[in-house]
Amino acid sequence: MDALQIVSLVLDVLLVVAAIITYLARPQIGGELAKGLRILLIGVMILGLAHFIESILLAVFHLDIGANEIIHRLLVGAGFIFVIWGFAKMRQALKW
Repeated sequence: MDALQIVSLVLDVLLVVAAIITYLARPQIGGELAKGLRILLIGVMILGLAHFIESILLAVFHLDIGANEIIHRLLVGAGFIFVIWGFAKMRQALKW
């Protein structure tokens, strides 16, 4: 691995750590609002992992760049689905 790949991998690890810290720092609320927040934060973790997985597949497994980009975009898409689902659940919990 060259210097840029190492820096990229370190930044990716920091993204995953930040997502975990965000999950642990979430407010302790209950009910449907808490479920929505949990789902949303799972999406944030998936987004962080998507970058880490992309770097690993490229640097360690030497996966073709095209295939790597498709996998990355599928993971990012899944992360955003969880974020949207979490927000929708939270919105539903806040309806009077």
